[in-house]
Amino acid sequence: MDLKLLGLNIKNSRKNMKLTQAQLAEKTNLSTVHISHIEGGSVKMSVDTLINICNALKTTPNDILWGQFETNSENIIDNNGNTLSENNRYNINTQLSVKTKHMSQSDKRLMVEIAGLLANRSENIKDNKK
Repeated sequence: MDLKLLGLNIKNSRKNMKLTQAQLAEKTNLSTVHISHIEGGSVKMSVDTLINICNALKTTPNDILWGQFETNSENIIDNNGNTLSENNRYNINTQLSVKTKHMSQSDKRLMVEIAGLLANRSENIKDNKK
């Protein structure tokens, strides 16, 4: 996993929300120094920390892990070098396939584990609302 890219995505989301590192730290119960290290890509974070940051930034883990999905078909190229069709450019499965092609097996396993944890969290939230 590219910690620098992950940190950059968090930084960009924070700036889009017009928050300082200190404000994000306060919203997530983390130190400003830790937020700085996360944004700088020098430390790993737990899934819980990722989810807390996403909640504070009103974004999704997907956006933080991968960046915003492109919605301009000219910018989305499939594994064969072809531009995605209008129907596929919004298809998350197609985009995941394209974006994960060059990932290591360990990063793919980590992504599956994160997806499982997020699915469980989502189910728990639904159960608590009942």
